[in-house]
Amino acid sequence: MHRECTQCRRPFTARDLAREVSRGMEAERKALGLQGLLFRSYHCPQCGGDDIFVDLRPLPGESEADFRARRADLERTVKDLHAERAEVVITPR
Repeated sequence: MHRECTQCRRPFTARDLAREVSRGMEAERKALGLQGLLFRSYHCPQCGGDDIFVDLRPLPGESEADFRARRADLERTVKDLHAERAEVVITPR
């Protein structure tokens, strides 16, 4: 999947993945029992920006309408969050 920095538009590479941050977010997601989401954090070496990508996948048996509603709810929640230096990007998969 092609991901790029939301600030400078530099394409991210595998080296830019913030592995420890991503593992921590995934551990929290699993502990909360959240399904159909995958979190990945990247750090841009060019501009110093941080981005969090949320891959949203349909749940087994979930209708297209329910998936769209879940995505809209997630997008509203993300807009209400204030990340200190990270942008959050939701990607349907």
